Amino acid sequence: MADININQFLNNALQQQQIRNNAVNSRTVNNAGTNAQPTTANGAANIPKPPAANITPAQNLQMNTLKSIDRAIYAKDLMGVPKNINEFVYMFQRGLSLGQFNAMFASQLASQRNSLSQLQAQILAQLQGMDFEMTSEIVNKQMTAQLQSSLKNLEILSDGMINLSQIAQLIQANGKEALTKLIMTMTQASKMGLTDLSQLKDMAKLINASISVAAENDPAKTMKLLLLLYLPWLPLKKGVDFDLEVTQKNGDDSDSDSILTVTITTINFGTVVATLYLETSNSVQISIECSEKFPKKELDERLNKDEKHYSMNALTTYDVKDSLKPEQKIKSASVNMSKTTEVNPYLLLAAHSIIRHVIDIDNNASIGV
Repeated sequence: MADININQFLNNALQQQQIRNNAVNSRTVNNAGTNAQPTTANGAANIPKPPAANITPAQNLQMNTLKSIDRAIYAKDLMGVPKNINEFVYMFQRGLSLGQFNAMFASQLASQRNSLSQLQAQILAQLQGMDFEMTSEIVNKQMTAQLQSSLKNLEILSDGMINLSQIAQLIQANGKEALTKLIMTMTQASKMGLTDLSQLKDMAKLINASISVAAENDPAKTMKLLLLLYLPWLPLKKGVDFDLEVTQKNGDDSDSDSILTVTITTINFGTVVATLYLETSNSVQISIECSEKFPKKELDERLNKDEKHYSMNALTTYDVKDSLKPEQKIKSASVNMSKTTEVNPYLLLAAHSIIRHVIDIDNNASIGV
């Protein structure tokens, strides 16, 4: 599976490089044509070729969005983890390797392998004749459809706590293997004639930074690394971030009684704060503090879909308050957490859903969707 996505990643990079080369060549030919008309052997002037079409804002959005999807999928392939976080939890709770997990779901994975190329084809086909707003909406709908179609209804063990120290060890071990794969990929890319290795080098920097953070064995930072890995954007847009904090109910030292607070910094809706705690084994109470203009109904609809996939019950309430003003400078994330080294899987899944959907809603608002 990794080999297929590596080739796909390289092919996409080669196509982008070819587009840039064609644009440069087109400008060179056009500039030369303004100074002199080339002639054929019989003296007839050659008719200059029309200049290449400029890339529209809609096409640029589509390319950047697909590049972000490519990067996020490629990172998970390199790190040797499944595509979706519930799949990761299922695999981790049962001590399975990615190979063992893939063998269990070979037929489903076979249909996923071509999902990105099909997505690209659909978007490219629909781009013709559409304006910026329409294209933006199509791109985001296709992203959501791709994610939803690949989710599986997997049994999550409510008492199978996620040990964050073990997650940190996994990120370090798999990250080192990923760096080795990247070195081999860059060698292969050079042989294929790809001279711009910036995307691969950026990926290496991201993975190397993840290894360094995981080596600190800080539970909060480890949990944030895991959640970042399972967001469909890599990296997050500038000005968007989230913090995590875990405390205990009534001073109890039991990990199962943890309260998880997620603070999400958005561009359009200020700060959104979600407080989560378990009511029963798979039932999560969610209290969200947000601004009046935040689309609460849309978030509820999105969370309800995830609940069905995760076999999770969630009760969400809202506390509407004034948000941070847009002109206020947002401090960089400082993740704080108690000495808790384990987190309940349903708290983790609920936190991931909230972070992903809030950021996606904020992204849509930024492009007018």
